[in-house]
Amino acid sequence: MIREFIRKTLKPIFVEVFAEAFVETGVGLPRKREKRYYTCQEVCKLLHIGTTTFYRLVNKGKLTILKLEGRTLVDADVLDEAIETHSIFRYQH
Repeated sequence: MIREFIRKTLKPIFVEVFAEAFVETGVGLPRKREKRYYTCQEVCKLLHIGTTTFYRLVNKGKLTILKLEGRTLVDADVLDEAIETHSIFRYQH
């Protein structure tokens, strides 16, 4: 009986108080991060390369692509990590 009272009455109050505290402190609740992708053109612009060089990197296995509804996509996190580890670098023209 006491557990039922706590579950029905006090739990919603505590949830509301904690949610307000998170908002006031700026912590916020963790959100699910959406997956980001770059198109072929965006990768070419980012790396200062042409589409031929882009597909050479794909054929060498330095870039992994995903084909989705006729679009060529590259996972943004994988590309950013490849740039940081210098397995792929930006060309300077």
